[in-house]
Amino acid sequence: MALWVRDLDRSIQFYRDSLGFEVEEINSGQNAFLRSGNFLLVLFLPEDPGTKLAVDYIERKGGPRGSLYHVAFLIDRSELDQVCEKLQEDGHELRGPVDFGTGRRSYFIEDPDEHTIELTDR
Repeated sequence: MALWVRDLDRSIQFYRDSLGFEVEEINSGQNAFLRSGNFLLVLFLPEDPGTKLAVDYIERKGGPRGSLYHVAFLIDRSELDQVCEKLQEDGHELRGPVDFGTGRRSYFIEDPDEHTIELTDR
């Protein structure tokens, strides 16, 4: 998944320090590649995204486009509440828990660019 962000360092800090992603690569002022298990998250600055594919996209579209509602990250059921309590202790605003009729439990948090992130156990 790739997200456009306004402040690369702030976004790296959020995903690394708050959600536990590992930083694989940072191209300062352009982009960053972060990983959680098998999931790769790429953060791009639209002013200079640093990859040919992203630059071509900006040139074609004139800037970031899209209307992302939210993305969901899976957290082990036995750790979900503890992870979310820690996020709240660290000053992050969370909504939830939301217990769905299917037995799924989720919390919702916004990243620094106001992307809604669902933290869910399935």
